[in-house]
This record gives sequence, C-alpha cells and structure tokens, in this order.
Amino acid sequence: MSVVAARLSSLRAGAGLSMKSAADAAGLNTSTIFRIEHGLVAPREGTVRTLLQLYGEGEHVARVLSLLREERVPGWYDAPGVPLALSAFLELEDRAQIIYTYCPPTRSRRCCRPPAYALSAALAGLLPGAAYERAAAMASLITVRQQVLDRQEGPRLWAVLDRTALLDPPLSRAEDRLAQLDALTAATKQQHIALQVARPVAESGYLYQGPPFTLLRFADPASPDTLVLHLLHAPVVIEDRRRVEEHQQAFARLSLSALPVDSTADVLDEIRNSTT
Repeated sequence: MSVVAARLSSLRAGAGLSMKSAADAAGLNTSTIFRIEHGLVAPREGTVRTLLQLYGEGEHVARVLSLLREERVPGWYDAPGVPLALSAFLELEDRAQIIYTYCPPTRSRRCCRPPAYALSAALAGLLPGAAYERAAAMASLITVRQQVLDRQEGPRLWAVLDRTALLDPPLSRAEDRLAQLDALTAATKQQHIALQVARPVAESGYLYQGPPFTLLRFADPASPDTLVLHLLHAPVVIEDRRRVEEHQQAFARLSLSALPVDSTADVLDEIRNSTT
C-alpha cells in the first residue's frame, strides 16, 4: 500500500495540484487525500481510478491496481520517480534472460543514450530548477536501469548500433561524446554483452522500416517472447506471435548484415579518434 500511496502523491504533485484542489476535483475530502498519500488508509479501487484519471494517468489504472491488490511484488520500476508509461516495460526488461534491441538511424538522436553520469553533466546549469530536477531524475533512472546488466545472473544484451547514432549522439560536449564511446567500448569486454555496428544500407542490402524495437526472452518457458516498440509517446508492449516473429526475423537479418561483434571495439576506437 505504501508504494501506491507514494505513487499517488507523486502524480498529484506532478500534475501541479494541491491536496485540496485534488480532493475538490475528485469529490473527496482533503483529509481523505492526506490519509491515502501517507499510507494511513488503503484507497478504494474506485478512488484510485478517479485520481489517476484526474492526474492524466487513466490508461495505467490496471498497473496501479495490481499493486493495491498485492497481485505482484513491487520492484524498483514501481518507484514514484519512474514514469508509469515506462514501468511495465522496465519490469519485463528486468525479468528478461536475453534482450535484443535495435534503433534505426531515423531515430538515432533519441536512441543513442549516454551514460547517466554524462547526461547529468551535460544538463548541469543548462536547465531551470524544475526542468533540471526532472532531467536529473531521468538520469538517475538510467543509472538504475544500467545496473540491471551488472547484477549477478543478469540478462544478456545483444544490441545492433547504428553508426549515425555513434557519430552524432544527442550530446553537445565533446567530453560527453567520448564518455559515451568509452562506456560502449567497456561494454564490448563483458561476456554477457554483444554489440554490433550496422553497415550502411548500400552495403548490407537490408533496410528495416519501422520504429526502434526490443525483443525480450525469458528463462521461464511458459513466458513467451515479447516485443516492445519504442514509440515517441511511450514503449508499447506487444505479445502477438506474428508480430514478434516478424521482428525476430528482422533482428536476425540486421545482425547478419552488421559488422561482426569482434570488430565493434575497433569501430568505436576509430570513431573516438575522429572525435578528438
């Protein structure tokens, strides 16, 4: 219940509502909002639905109610600072045994993510208070997400990187670009991570035409492979077998047409030398 209480409190604050204004809009007493947010009482399911609609998160009612009903154990991805639109995907990613991911060049500036410490440094002093706090919170989220790969018996990652994303990442400072390349180079030395750099379409002969995607495979044979499409507004989880298989075939072709895994460190070193 404390997880739900913290989430509702965070969402209210994020919506810019005081307890009184939220209570008035939802037809509740201010004391009711206070007791719910401080974990003094368990909210009714109808109240949770009303509040989530009020806070603009109505599409995520089922996810919050699953915690209220104690249908699942909360994880780091249920923390108030984690956007509800990302929570379900991050939980699946956390449980995955193997993660396959690819981002096409048309989305390269969004998908070539820097290490969290580089992101924090790039934002420091450049954004006003509230905006910087939100950005810093996202940097913290990236840090926790990266730690999933470092834990014992964590998932294996296989990523196909677009060269355009490496040459033109969304980082303005040269030192941050170098930090990103160094982080990727360090990743190539880890046995549970495989990174490949895609060849130009003119060389590979294969063009994937679709949004960035991730394929998740789980240790439990009863859990089918899952496809996640990374759309502009939020990741969309898809379990339809036909679409999952289509993207499995797409990733296989991308991997086969990309430069081999053992050449990635050399490619990154070449790009790093051209950056300095």
